[in-house]
Amino acid sequence: MFDHVQEALNAFKLGEPIILVDDEDRENEGDIVFPASFATQEKINFCAKYARGLVCIAMHQTIAKQIGIAPVNTNHADPFHTAFYDSIDAIPALGITTGISAKERAITARQVVNPAAKPLDFIKPGHLFPVVAKEGGLLVRKGHTEAAVDLCLINDLAPAAIICEIMDEDGDMLRRNGLVEFAKTHQLKMISIEQLIEYRKTLAKDLKLNTVEQNFDQHQSSEISAASIALISQAQLPTEFGLFKSLVFQNSSTNESHVVLLMDTELSNKPIVRFHSECLTGDVFGSVRCDCKAQLNNALEQIARNKHGYLIYLKGQEGRGIGIGQKIAAYDLQDQGENTFQANLSLGLPVDDRNYQDAIAILKHLRVNNFSFITNNPDKIEAIQNAGFQFEQIIVPPFVTAENKKYLQDKATIANHKITL
Repeated sequence: MFDHVQEALNAFKLGEPIILVDDEDRENEGDIVFPASFATQEKINFCAKYARGLVCIAMHQTIAKQIGIAPVNTNHADPFHTAFYDSIDAIPALGITTGISAKERAITARQVVNPAAKPLDFIKPGHLFPVVAKEGGLLVRKGHTEAAVDLCLINDLAPAAIICEIMDEDGDMLRRNGLVEFAKTHQLKMISIEQLIEYRKTLAKDLKLNTVEQNFDQHQSSEISAASIALISQAQLPTEFGLFKSLVFQNSSTNESHVVLLMDTELSNKPIVRFHSECLTGDVFGSVRCDCKAQLNNALEQIARNKHGYLIYLKGQEGRGIGIGQKIAAYDLQDQGENTFQANLSLGLPVDDRNYQDAIAILKHLRVNNFSFITNNPDKIEAIQNAGFQFEQIIVPPFVTAENKKYLQDKATIANHKITL
C-alpha cells in the first residue's frame, strides 16, 4: 500500500506533492503535502481541484513567531488540538489582490518561508490557514502538521509545508483504498505517518535531528546575513564585449566576494540583470557538459548591446552550491547514468543549495528596482518576486551540445526551467 520512505523523501525534496496517511484509529485521512518553498499556482490549484480539503500551511514555531501570527481562540473541544493560528494573505505590494486565487495563495506561502519575511508582509485574516507544529515534532504529536514540518527539516528545507485533506467527488473523506487509487491516478508517492515516525526515530538516534528547533534559525540567519553586503573595490574592466565597471561586494558574515559587471552608458534604457552562479568547469575551462559559459557570454552581449545592465557573478555557488569537489563526484555518477539532480541526492547533498539573497542585497545597494531579468530558472524568478522587484523575464536561448543535451532536458523536465529544445 505504501511507498518506501526514502522514495517519498526524494520526491518531497524536489518539491513534488506526496500523500501522508495517519493512523486508522486516529483521523484516518490522507493529506497532500509539499514544501511551501515550492508552492506554485499549479500545486495550490491541484489541492483545490482534486484534494478538495482546506488548504493549510504547517509551520515550525520559529516561522510563526517571525511573521507575527498568534493562536486563534479555541473552546478546546477539538480532540486532536489542532494549533490553528491567524489566517493570512501576503500584502498587495507582493502581488496580492483578493488573496483567494491559487496564484496568490502560492505567493503567500512562499513569503512565509522568505528568510526576510516580517509581520508587516501579511494581512490578517486571509485565505491561507497556518497550523503550527508542536515542539519536538512527530515524537511528541502524531499529526499531519508535525509530519509536514518534520519532512521539511529532514530534507533541510525551510520548515513550512502546504497540507490539504483529500476528499472524494461527493465531499466525503477518502480512506485507505481510495487514497491508493488517488495516488496511482495522480502518480504521487504515499507513505504513512507511522513510517515517518520510525524514520525520524532512526535519525534522532544518529543525532541528525537533535537540534531541530535550531535548524531554521541557523538557515535563516545565514540568509539574512546577506544584508551585510558591502562594496569593497571597483575599477574599469575592458572586455571583448565592451568596457564595464567591475564592482566587488563582500558578505561580512560569509566572507564570500561577488563581482558585478556594470554598464551604464545609456541610463534611459531599462537595465538588464543576470544572476550568474560561478562555474569553474564551464566559465574557465570551457566544459561543454553544461551551458554556463554560453549563458555568461550571452548575458554580457545583451547588456553591452543595451548599454545598461548588471551581471552579478555569484561566488560560492559551484555545482548549484555543492562545491567543486562534490560537483566532480556528481559528474562521475552522471557518467554512470544518473541525472544531474539524482547525482546530488546520491551524494547525500541538496539538489540545489543556492540562495540569491546576496544578489538581491547587491541590487538594493545599487538601487536597481525595475529591470529585464535574464533567466530560465523558476527559483531565481521566485527570489526576485519575493524581494518585491518590478521585472520582465528574458528567456535564455538553449545552447545545446551533444554532451549537455540530457542535462538541459533534465533541467527543463525536472526543475521546470523554461528551455525548449
